[in-house]
Formats: sequence, structure tokens, C-alpha cells
Amino acid sequence: MASGGASGTGAPTKQKSKAYLSSVAIQSDAIKYRQKYKELKRKVHEIEQENDKLQAFSLRIKNNIHRLRIERAILYERLEADASKATIVEHEPNAHMDPVRDAADTSTKEQKSMAPMSSPSKEEHDSLVVELDDAI
Repeated sequence: MASGGASGTGAPTKQKSKAYLSSVAIQSDAIKYRQKYKELKRKVHEIEQENDKLQAFSLRIKNNIHRLRIERAILYERLEADASKATIVEHEPNAHMDPVRDAADTSTKEQKSMAPMSSPSKEEHDSLVVELDDAI
């Protein structure tokens, strides 16, 4: 018990650094740490806001890509359907024609071909005669 002495704990006490001996020095360090804490907290808040903006932007981009992929698939389906219709029409050329409309079209063509030709006007006749004279 001779080593423990009067303190009763048995361990020698350490003295603090001289910088921490005065209460003014302790308060100035606390103020520095508070300022550092506030600045770090502000930086973290700014980074979180920037992260939120980037996340929203990324989500919009992903949704746009998803929408465009769906549109592309729909367009491919339409192209495929049009291509299959085209092959059907190639195999059956008269399948797309209406026989009633076709009969009406041929009758009007025949009537036009049988219609008497009108005689050219006097000016047209004179120009044709001049061209024939020049050719001879």
C-alpha cells in the first residue's frame, strides 16, 4: 500500500496539456468545433440536395427509356403486321380490289376511249400546219 499513497486509486494522475488549462482556451476550441460542425452539416445538406436532384433526373431518364422501348416494340409490331399484309397482297393480287368498283372503272375507261375526238381549235390547227410545213 505504500505505492498507492494517499490518493487511494493506486494510479498516478496525468496532467492535461497546458493549452487546455485555461477555460478561455477550452471555449475557443469549442467555438472552432461548432463552426466546423456547422460547415460540415451545410456541406452534407448541399450534397444530399444535389443527390436528390440527380436521382430525380436519373429516374426521368429511365422512364423515358422505358417509354421509348415500348414505343419501339409497338412500331416493330406495326411494321411486321404491314409486312405480313403486303405478302398476302402479293400472293393474292385481286384480293384488295373491289369487283364492283373495278367494273365501273373499266366501263368509264371504255366510254372515254370510244368518245369522239373533238376537232382542234383554229389556233391549234394553224400551229400544227406550221410544224408540218417546217418538218417537210
